[in-house]
Amino acid sequence: MKVWYRCSRCGYTTEASSWLWRCPKCGGPLDLIIDSLKLTLSERRDLWRFSSVIPARPVVTLGEGYTPLINASFLGKNTYLKLEYLNPTGSFKDRGSAVAVSKALEFGANTVVEDSSGNAGISIAAYAAAAGIRARIYVPKDAPEGKKSLIRSLGAELIEASSRAEAGRLAIESVRPGEAYIGHAWNPWFLQGTKTLAYELLDQLGHAPDAVILPTSAGTLLLGLWIGFNELLSLGLINKVPRLYAAQAQGFASLYEKIHGDYVREPARLADALRVSNPPRIEQMVKAIRWSNGDVLVITDDELLQSWKFLLRRGFIVEPSSAIALSGYVKLRENNYLGDDEDVVIILTGSGLKYIDIMSKI
Repeated sequence: MKVWYRCSRCGYTTEASSWLWRCPKCGGPLDLIIDSLKLTLSERRDLWRFSSVIPARPVVTLGEGYTPLINASFLGKNTYLKLEYLNPTGSFKDRGSAVAVSKALEFGANTVVEDSSGNAGISIAAYAAAAGIRARIYVPKDAPEGKKSLIRSLGAELIEASSRAEAGRLAIESVRPGEAYIGHAWNPWFLQGTKTLAYELLDQLGHAPDAVILPTSAGTLLLGLWIGFNELLSLGLINKVPRLYAAQAQGFASLYEKIHGDYVREPARLADALRVSNPPRIEQMVKAIRWSNGDVLVITDDELLQSWKFLLRRGFIVEPSSAIALSGYVKLRENNYLGDDEDVVIILTGSGLKYIDIMSKI
C-alpha cells in the first residue's frame, strides 16, 4: 500500500514515510492519499476487519470497532442507533487512537502527546498504556473530573490549561524529539481510523443509509465518514452517499456559522465534549456537508437535556454530547427533512458512565 501526505491548503505532497501531522510548508492540514485502494474483509469483528484499506498495522488494539447497530423502532421503523459509546474507552475516538498510536509506534515514537476536552485524552492514554509507551495529555481545567481521573488512572501525565484552545497550544509547543503529537483534530492517521465507521455501516446494514446524524465539534467523525463513504463510492461498493447532518452545541457551532452565517451564541454548557471553536479542518467540514447534501443544526442545552433524559430512560447510558445527535434527529423530523421510509443512523459517540456526578444533579 503506497501512501502520500497531501496538504489540503497548498497541495504540498510527499511520501508518508515519517510522522507528520501538518504541512511543513504552509502549516495546513494534511490528508492521506492511498494508491490502489482495495477492500478485502477479514474474519475479524473489530476495526481491523477493514485492515485492507487502513494504511497502518494493528500494532496496538483493544478490540475497538464493530459496535452494535440496533433498530430504534421507538423512533421510527427505519431508524438505527450506532452504539459507538461501547468502544473500549467509551468513545468513538478509539477508532482514531488505534490507528494513530499504531502508526506512531511504527515510526518509532516513545511518547504520544494529545490535547483534549476528555474523551480523546482518555482514549490516547489507554492505547499508550496498552502499547507500553508514555502519554502526556493536555486538558482544559474545567474538563469533567471523571474524565481527568480516568486519564491519570491510565498512567498518563495530565496537564491542565486555562482553556481548550490553550491546551492545544501548550501540547504542540511541548513536543520533543521521539514524541508524536497525535492532535486528533489535525492528524490524518486518526481520520483513517474514524473512516472505518462508514465501512462498518455498509457491512452491518448491507447498503448505505440515507442519512447519518452525528455530534460534531473538531470534525474527526464527520470527516472520517466523508473519507470512508468517498472511498466506498470510488470502489463501486455504493452508488449513493448518505446525507450527513452535523449537530453542534450552541456557542460552539463554527461549522453552522460557516455555512449559514451568524446565530444566537450563548454557549451551551452540557456538551463539554463539543467545545472546539476553531477546528483546523473547517473548510473540509464544509465540503463534507455540501458534498453529501446534508446540513448543520445548532442545539441548545434545553433540547439536549430532553434528549439525554429520553435516551437514559430507554437504557442508553450516553454522555450529553452524544444525546445532541438525537436532538438533531428530532429537529430534522419536525421539519420533514427525513422521509418515513429512509434508513437513518444516529451515532451515539460517548459513554455516560463518565458523568455519574452530573447525572445525580439532573
